[in-house]
Amino acid sequence: MAILLPNFMGARERARDAQKIQDLGTMKNALRLYYNDNQTYPAGSGGSLGVGMTAYMSSVINLGYTYDYYQLDNGDGFVICVGLEAGAGTEDTTSQQKCGVSGLGVGICGMGVGQTGNNIFTVCAK
Repeated sequence: MAILLPNFMGARERARDAQKIQDLGTMKNALRLYYNDNQTYPAGSGGSLGVGMTAYMSSVINLGYTYDYYQLDNGDGFVICVGLEAGAGTEDTTSQQKCGVSGLGVGICGMGVGQTGNNIFTVCAK
């Protein structure tokens, strides 16, 4: 019992984290569709996506958790960040490095310039 209990205790948190990561993938696809139609990503800096995105991603507009959306490169890029409860192993910092969050030259996703953070997963236009 002592071996099994710790494994089950984090199962709900890992399931919620997996859902958040999947939702971010859906948001990324919706944002690419938006870009194809408008030749720019929606404006935003540290908030949620606006009502203008409803037609592109109605299934994930009201997620029940907080995420941060940032438009980058004058509308040619974006980053979305979400906090994870249990973490994704090395996937969270790998996602930040892939998106170049630490090299953007501005504080983003609650992290300072040149930093990455555990339990923060990002997706980007790349």
